[in-house]
Order: sequence, then C-alpha cells, then structure tokens
Amino acid sequence: MKLTILERPTALTAEGFQVRLEKELEKLKGELNASITLDGFSRSGWTRINITGEDSEIMTELIASKFATAHTELSEIEAGGNYEAEITGSNGRGLKFDVGFDAGSLYCVIPTRNLNAQLADGKTAPLRQLIECYCLYPGVRVSVRATRKNDHEIEGWLSDSYVDSLADWVRMGLDRIQVFECFKQEVESAVLKAHLSRDVIAINSLTFTTQSVVCKLGTDAVGLIPKLGHLLRKQTMKPFQPKKIVGQCRPW
Repeated sequence: MKLTILERPTALTAEGFQVRLEKELEKLKGELNASITLDGFSRSGWTRINITGEDSEIMTELIASKFATAHTELSEIEAGGNYEAEITGSNGRGLKFDVGFDAGSLYCVIPTRNLNAQLADGKTAPLRQLIECYCLYPGVRVSVRATRKNDHEIEGWLSDSYVDSLADWVRMGLDRIQVFECFKQEVESAVLKAHLSRDVIAINSLTFTTQSVVCKLGTDAVGLIPKLGHLLRKQTMKPFQPKKIVGQCRPW
C-alpha cells in the first residue's frame, strides 16, 4: 500500500529527516507484521511511504492518524468535508493552506472574514493580528472544513475541532512556544541545556518538524524565547499567549 503523508523536510530539517522519520515509523510499527519504506517525495515535497505485509492496513491507519494523510488530487476533496492541511502563508484575502496537492496552481484559502467569525467573535481584526495571536504561521498544521471548490480554488473555514483545540489552549491559561523547522529531540535537548526544565510542562509535536513547548502556569513564553534561541539559533520561535488572545481577539 502506498501513502503520502502531510510531512516534508525544509532547508533546516533536510539533513536527518529520512533517518529520523524511519525510526519514528519503526517505533510506531511495534510488533505489527509490516514493512515500511520511504518512497521519495511528491512534486510538492510531501513524503511518500510504501507499506507491505500482513498488517499493512492497520499500519496505514496508524501512520495516517499520527502524521495526517496528504490529499494529492482535487477529486478527493468534497464540500463540507474536514481535511488536515498545512498553512503556507497569507495574502490580502486570507490564510493560505495546502492539503497535499501536487498541482501548484490550485489556490486554497481561509478568508479573513471567516477567521474573524471564528477567532475574533465576529469583530473585524486584521489578519496579521489573528496570525500572531494564534500562531497561524507557515508550517502549522490545521484542520480545514472545505466549503467551496472548483478547478482552481478551495475555500474553507477552520474546522470546529481545530477551533475547539485552540479554545482549550486559551482556557488552560498556559503560554506556549511554537518552534518551527526543528525536531522534537533538538527542542528537548535545548530545554535541558538552557536549564528550563522547571519552566516547562511538556514538549508536544504539532508536526514532525514543528514543536510546542508548554510553559508552566505563570511562566512567560516571551521571556523564555531568548534563552532557547541561544541554542536554537536557526529556528523560528513564536509565543502563544492566552492573555493576549483574550485581550485582543475574544474571551474564550
């Protein structure tokens, strides 16, 4: 069985990407009777995997659940369906995303008006403010509900489940540091070397190369970023601050 997942190396993660991913897949396989090999990358850079063996169907489901399946053809997308996607940028119209298409000409967007309705309680907030408050930067994985599509474009909203997860983060009241283009092991090592273990509750993987450092209650993410940045000099780090969201966007 062949599977394309919503993971791809960047300039900073290209070295070691395949080896690290293969180790992660072997760990996921456990005692299942399956053989897993990386089968190169799609034209858009998404990772292709070949799975064989008696438990190949179970293994495929496990991989799709952990890493998210890339949708390479427009025919796979239906209006009203929810799909995992990666944010690729923004423009005057809204937040751009990719669900794994090989066709580079397809335009996928969540309009700013939709984001305002979901993330700003209907207020007219600038797109840049929403991106900064909710850390909706390129490389972040989101779940998108497709509402309209044609041969050239998909338009949608954030899915209800993704909005709920953001709301949960805000209600928890814990700052986070989102680290981009970095493996989890590198973030774990940096936290230890910077002597920040007492300030950090957990390090969660949002994607294979995007990590979320969960700060302890009362710890300011902005204050920790320079300390981590001293060790992770090439990586981009952004703060997720519930108090800022409540003050500038909406009271969850």
